[in-house]
Amino acid sequence: MKKVLIIIFIFISLIFSLVYTTDHSNKKIEDFFKMQENISYLISTNKNFDIFMSSSISYNNFDVIQKDIFKIKDILSQIKKSNYFDEELFTFNDDFLQISDLFKKKIKTIEKLKSTSAVLNNSYRYIQTIYEKLDNKVFNTIYTRIIGLEFNSEIDIKKLQNQVNSFKAKDNTEKIFLVHAKNILQYFEKFQKQKQEIEILRLNKKLDKFEKNFNDYSNVFIEDIKTVLWSIIILLSSSLVLFLFYYTKIAYQKIQLNRFKQAVENSDNIIMTTDYHQKIKYVNENFIRHTGYTYKDVIGKRASILKSGLNSKKFYKDLNKTIYSGKRWYGEFVNKIKDGKLSYEKTSISPIFDEKGKIIEFLAIKLDVTKEKNIEKELKEKEHLLSQQSKMIALHEMLDSIAHQWRQPLSTISTAASGMRLNKEFDSLDDKTFYELIDSIVDNTLYLSKTIDSFKTFFKTNHENTLFNIKNTVNKVLDLIGYKFNENKVEFVSNIKELNIEGLEHELIQSLVNLFNNSQDAIAKNLDKDDEKFIFLDVYDDNENVVIKIKDNAKGIDDEIIDKIFEPYFTTKHKSQGTGIGLYMTYEIISKHFYGTIEVNNSTYMYKDKEYTGALFTITIPSKKDDRNK
Repeated sequence: MKKVLIIIFIFISLIFSLVYTTDHSNKKIEDFFKMQENISYLISTNKNFDIFMSSSISYNNFDVIQKDIFKIKDILSQIKKSNYFDEELFTFNDDFLQISDLFKKKIKTIEKLKSTSAVLNNSYRYIQTIYEKLDNKVFNTIYTRIIGLEFNSEIDIKKLQNQVNSFKAKDNTEKIFLVHAKNILQYFEKFQKQKQEIEILRLNKKLDKFEKNFNDYSNVFIEDIKTVLWSIIILLSSSLVLFLFYYTKIAYQKIQLNRFKQAVENSDNIIMTTDYHQKIKYVNENFIRHTGYTYKDVIGKRASILKSGLNSKKFYKDLNKTIYSGKRWYGEFVNKIKDGKLSYEKTSISPIFDEKGKIIEFLAIKLDVTKEKNIEKELKEKEHLLSQQSKMIALHEMLDSIAHQWRQPLSTISTAASGMRLNKEFDSLDDKTFYELIDSIVDNTLYLSKTIDSFKTFFKTNHENTLFNIKNTVNKVLDLIGYKFNENKVEFVSNIKELNIEGLEHELIQSLVNLFNNSQDAIAKNLDKDDEKFIFLDVYDDNENVVIKIKDNAKGIDDEIIDKIFEPYFTTKHKSQGTGIGLYMTYEIISKHFYGTIEVNNSTYMYKDKEYTGALFTITIPSKKDDRNK
């Protein structure tokens, strides 16, 4: 008898040890993933800071950056208060303190950068407005160089400052112009120095190293947890064998019953039974843990106590119709637990019959999927954020194109107006000259209006599918970024078959712009100035699919990274040139909105009897709408 009591005591002790160890291990895992999430957010927000630094100095969406700053401060404060690196991972404490200190320095400089950018933005607007009022053409050179400061690193700021200081204002307008010009030069230098201060911190590398070391640690503590758990499981199994050895013959039925009961009670599923009138008769422990209700709260109450009101009346009508007809029902509830929070539960409800085949009870087995739903929501929010960033880049492309196409007409209008004024001042404005100059102004004004109407259709944000012609779509893309081909001396070779496709045309435009820009960036990076530069576009159908192929002669993509280029935020460009979301958003658009595929590989081919190598992007889109849902 003593041996039996000892075995029972050991058995119970091991159960408590297992529960304690599991709970402790689960807490460690939750703390680890919470910390991992915080570190990931620090890294992603730090990248947002870098994107802000690399953006135009006229960037004025400071609210987003300020929210990121508050969030960073909050996360750093939470980590510090948790004492996680003081207790669990004291070896990481020095690195965390260093990163925390670097973030404080970076945030402080970002705050200065915002102020500097705001001043620059204000002066840029003033100087552009004042410039239009100036009659003195000697300011043209100063204005052009000041406007181009951000885009032309070869401009000598000191020399430009001396030039500005040497001018003497003839009137109040010129005086204001010079004041803002000096202000821009002063704050532009300050802007550049502040960016250098941030770059010197090298926070990115320290964060990446810290994240890697932290993730490597997961293998260590997971193995420790597994060792402890396996040890307890082995001991528990051994004790159970001894226990069964003594009681197999006299307690077989009882043991079987207890096993079933334990399986139900300790099930990861939520289990509930109700009578014919849907009054609760039994709930397992997981129900109690999950809902927060006690047995007294629910036993004898109708199952509707869990209703959230988010499932429709028709939903419950169909449910009741199914189970009272003797069939099993599958579905998903949106219920409300005791503390008022929503709970998403995948549920199976089965009727239980007596010996005569009459329904006497209902058995509900539920699986809590609330975390999965929240994760799905977070993923959708992240995808929406990436989509918004991609649209901002596309909008930037459109504005660049408008600026390029407007430059010459605006110059012509300005020249014509100046000519009219000059001829008028010298009393030499005859009717012929007048009408020629007026016609020139009108023609160029109409051209500007026409370009506005054209660009208005490029990035429509409606989400209704339309039937559009691929060739017309490519022409719209060329209208948008074709000038870059000319500026970079890239020969564009196309072979496009007349094809129609149904979908969101503006999203296909965005995808093609991303791919063409990617090819141009690769050409600029890998080819010399005097090299021949080509981008090829082929569009055809293979009976079932529309195939779009884009290739260049930029020597291809490194084999070590070619499999990563569609990942979000992956880029081989300098921080000031790329965000790493263009190709990712292209992949998302083609795969999710057009139900197609996009692949990339390095291709060697012949053109005009000469061999070239470059990246080949192949887009395949099902021709028929029905094929996209298979």
